[in-house]
Amino acid sequence: MTDHKLVFSGDILPGHDPELVKAKLVALLKVSPAQAPRLFSGQAVTIKKGLDADAAQAYRRKLAALGVGIRVEIDRPAPAPRPAPVVAVAVATPAEPPVAASPAPSPALDLVAADDAPAGDMECPECGHRQPRRTLCLACGCDMPRVLAAREQEALEAKAGISTAQHASLRIQPGEHAVRLDAEPVRLFGADFGGRIGRRSYLAGGALLLALLLWGAIAGFRLQSLWLLGLCVLAGIFFGIRLSVLRCHDFDWRGWWVLISAIPYVGMLFSLLLTFFPGSRDDNTFGPRPDPTGWGATVGALMVLVLSTGLAFKFFAEDLAGAAMRYGSPAAFGSDGPAGSAAQLAALSAYDPARDRIVMYSLTTCGYCDLKRAEFDALGVRYREVFIDTDTAAGDAMWAKLRASGWNGGGVGTPTLEVNGVMLPNNPSLERMSQHFVGQRRRAG
Repeated sequence: MTDHKLVFSGDILPGHDPELVKAKLVALLKVSPAQAPRLFSGQAVTIKKGLDADAAQAYRRKLAALGVGIRVEIDRPAPAPRPAPVVAVAVATPAEPPVAASPAPSPALDLVAADDAPAGDMECPECGHRQPRRTLCLACGCDMPRVLAAREQEALEAKAGISTAQHASLRIQPGEHAVRLDAEPVRLFGADFGGRIGRRSYLAGGALLLALLLWGAIAGFRLQSLWLLGLCVLAGIFFGIRLSVLRCHDFDWRGWWVLISAIPYVGMLFSLLLTFFPGSRDDNTFGPRPDPTGWGATVGALMVLVLSTGLAFKFFAEDLAGAAMRYGSPAAFGSDGPAGSAAQLAALSAYDPARDRIVMYSLTTCGYCDLKRAEFDALGVRYREVFIDTDTAAGDAMWAKLRASGWNGGGVGTPTLEVNGVMLPNNPSLERMSQHFVGQRRRAG
């Protein structure tokens, strides 16, 4: 069997970044920095030899996908030394007709059988050399029928929607002296839908996404921003669908399978399948098998979700407690019962309408302000209300007092209360307000 070798003369294929191609080739061949200049000096360098025709063409196609121009040449062994001439001694025998010696076969002619070389010329698809129709090119040694078939297959796959990046991520099949040329790892929170992720990446990405959505919801409720809440909903839908699509790709399924998630009960089972079942063991249509996310990163993502959930409950506890007291108060429903719950009455035990001064900074469109107003009215709390969205001077005064009190970040939620000169932003509860009543201060003193 004829051996072939891969020869590189520093050629970079059109359409590729030369510096990026050089870096990939140096890393692939594990060339030292001292040897790298010689590799790209323009002189012919043999990268690998001793390959059969199929393996050589497999290497060439893989390196061509990276932008490296490789020539496949026949690795001709050194000619064997000619045997010493034998001097024949003439012996008197009857004259016989001489036997013509058969000529030594030409190596170039042995590369293709007579049946594989029909009449007519052809042009090499690699180097363009014009020659009689044959299998291996006389100039560069490439397997011309295989190259043409491979290009036709690439054209069909491109028409079917398989991208060049996906081609570059595929491994050479076993038996072709495989070289693994890894594609770029898939980002958990990118904007593309190409590639595949494994089970642990799916679990870690889902945990981080839920944690981020919790923080976005906290900010949206605190700032009373419907825009921020809507943005959180859209981001959750987009990145949730993307993670599920990439996980479907790991099973060699198209992304449309995520629509099953919308079916009641069946969608829950489908989510469990994506979370716990392994995908394809080898390369598939959507790329090579992904490297698994480490257990440390997965557990860390789950811990972030647990901590974010705990902090979210802590942030919302005050609002939930205030809402429970408001809706649990008989006065809030217009009954004739006692005015306020036990917790509210305990918070107001130190309140003195004659001494305590309360100013409520509100918005005309604020639902929390309406509830706080109803609560004060039901409990008999005296206050002065100003609307900062219609009274510019009142708004400027509120911000000046907040800055003077040490408030140094972002917006604040309404209503903001001023109790005896102390600024309390973000809809404070009665318990928090009671700490600044004159009577409470005297007890503490």
